[in-house]
Amino acid sequence: MSRSTVQLTRAAVKDLDDLPGPARGEETSLGRPSQIKRLKGFPFLLYRLRSGDYRVLYRVDEALVTVMRVINRKDLERALRRLGLPRR
Repeated sequence: MSRSTVQLTRAAVKDLDDLPGPARGEETSLGRPSQIKRLKGFPFLLYRLRSGDYRVLYRVDEALVTVMRVINRKDLERALRRLGLPRR
């Protein structure tokens, strides 16, 4: 099994700090493929992980996983636009 390094952007750290108490305690299973979706239209691998009412946006570059945002599902589209990422 290969090892990956995980890093969080400043926005992701702020998002995690702002999560309400009950959401912080939710357990997330990364092993359920139905909860992970690749987002199309970006020049790199960008994924969305569903965890309850929250979404984790992250990108994968070989052995580096960068968590970009941890947001409420209602704010997903707005957050994607605010990331200002170039679309293909």
